[in-house]
Amino acid sequence: MNYNEFYRIANNLEDAGLIWVPEIGDEVSRRGKPEAISILVDPEGMSPDKLRSAYLWLPSVEQLVEQFEARQAILFHAGLELTEQQLAYKAIIQSQIGIIEVIAKSLRDALALSLLDLLLAKGDAVH
Repeated sequence: MNYNEFYRIANNLEDAGLIWVPEIGDEVSRRGKPEAISILVDPEGMSPDKLRSAYLWLPSVEQLVEQFEARQAILFHAGLELTEQQLAYKAIIQSQIGIIEVIAKSLRDALALSLLDLLLAKGDAVH
């Protein structure tokens, strides 16, 4: 898995309005250091705002699916797509704005890019 790519996608999700409510067990990366990945196990007394300023949330596949549910979008398809040209993951989301279809190198990337498209199209932020 290319964590630099997912770090970029997660940063774009945040810029598009995805709000992180820090919880123990979340995967995070230090801001500006995509390779410094860890699991939040002890917030060390940091407030949610301080955690958000120090770390970038790297949502899991399950957390991405929860974000679709919060926006009343349906994960219609998620899986491997194999053609003569490529081996990739495809995600198809059905929402009030229509169908979003994304192909990426990993399932997590495909779901995150689908959520990014949904956020940019709807212009909303739900946590």
